Amino acid sequence: MGLEVIKSKKIRLPKDADLFRQTYEKQESIESVHVIKLAVFPDDYGGWFKESIRLDENGHVLSLIEKGIEFSPVQMNMVNLAPGTQRFWHIHLEQNEIWTTNGTLLIGLIDFREGSPTYGQKTKVILSSEKALFIPSGVAHGFINPTDKYVTLNYFTDKYFVGDENTQECRIDPQDIPFDFVKPELM
Repeated sequence: MGLEVIKSKKIRLPKDADLFRQTYEKQESIESVHVIKLAVFPDDYGGWFKESIRLDENGHVLSLIEKGIEFSPVQMNMVNLAPGTQRFWHIHLEQNEIWTTNGTLLIGLIDFREGSPTYGQKTKVILSSEKALFIPSGVAHGFINPTDKYVTLNYFTDKYFVGDENTQECRIDPQDIPFDFVKPELM
């Protein structure tokens, strides 16, 4: 799905405001970034059980094995995000991740992997509680909690967090990356 700016003689918007039409074209994707539909089982009381990941006998995530990716998580982390929280850009030199959430997050992704067929490609994902997102190393990621509720982000990694000068988590100044993944998509 995409959006294009249109003009209309029947609608007058405030100065500097744009009118968009949805185009329904398929959004371009980044190689090896995968959105995974999760198995969610509702109960009789309005709650649910959700299977975030399932491992095979070798410790690989089954839903990624089917896509040719061997991902073996060694740590799960949780982040509690206040309404309106924005964090970007993070990039990992070696760490791959799977993200799940209990709410809704808007995720921006940019492929910076040297030699990748989708190098430089930008995309966004709306991550909800029914989906997981696999982010390979070398793909920059940022997120926004667009809701008025706290949202928990759970992420599974194939590297241990060390929290010192040896960490492989890097940051890129958002001013250096020209990608406003919120405004053009009008959520």
